[in-house]
Amino acid sequence: MALFFRKKQHSNNANAEQREDIVSRLQVFLARLDEKAKLLYDEAKESAQSIADADPDPFKRSYYQFKTGIQGQFQALLQKANTTYQSQVLPKANMFEQMKVMTIFAAWHSNFLHLMTDVFEGVQLRDLEKEYREIMDDYTLAKEKFHCSQCGGKLEIDQFYYISTYITCPYCKTQNTFHPGTKTRLLELIARDLAEYRHRDLKENYQKVRREYGVKEAEQAFKSYMRAVIDEMNRIQPGMEIQNDRFYERIIEEYTHHGIG
Repeated sequence: MALFFRKKQHSNNANAEQREDIVSRLQVFLARLDEKAKLLYDEAKESAQSIADADPDPFKRSYYQFKTGIQGQFQALLQKANTTYQSQVLPKANMFEQMKVMTIFAAWHSNFLHLMTDVFEGVQLRDLEKEYREIMDDYTLAKEKFHCSQCGGKLEIDQFYYISTYITCPYCKTQNTFHPGTKTRLLELIARDLAEYRHRDLKENYQKVRREYGVKEAEQAFKSYMRAVIDEMNRIQPGMEIQNDRFYERIIEEYTHHGIG
């Protein structure tokens, strides 16, 4: 009887050590990823604004290439964490262990996503309101100068055109080409950034809720923010409502399934 007890006690101790080993190994693993993420964050945060300022391209292609590269590195770290957690941690954990590792990983995942989304926060690429006014002024001038090449009648433009378009003269039926201006195509590039800028108060509220309560609890605040952004984009880009609403659906799906937002 005493021998059985000793064996049972030894088995319980081994199991306890194994449980603690699973938890501690997960914590060490996540801490190492945190170190890499923090180093990446600090380097990107320090360089982002200067890279944006030094990029003379109106499309800021060099800056966006830099941003895409940094985001890719964050995604790689996140993927590594998810794969390890799903394949090497959960399968080896029993019911008691799972509760603990799930809590640890969920907290880490939330903090990591916040770090990843915050890294480019506050970077100013351009004076968006000024660019928008210049684009619209250019477009308005093109509309005011648009007359029929045949009879000289003033032709009215009753919708927004992003590319050169044939307009039929209501007086002599001549087809005329309306050129919306060289800056009009730039509207597509600034629409989202400008819309987000105009609703930055909702973004700050969403981020606050997420920091304090977590990804799931912040979902409604995120939806409210993104719905306002999409509605603003529709006002900035008339005629693009269908495309913008599809974009909204993809953004919400990414947030719901992956917490990215």
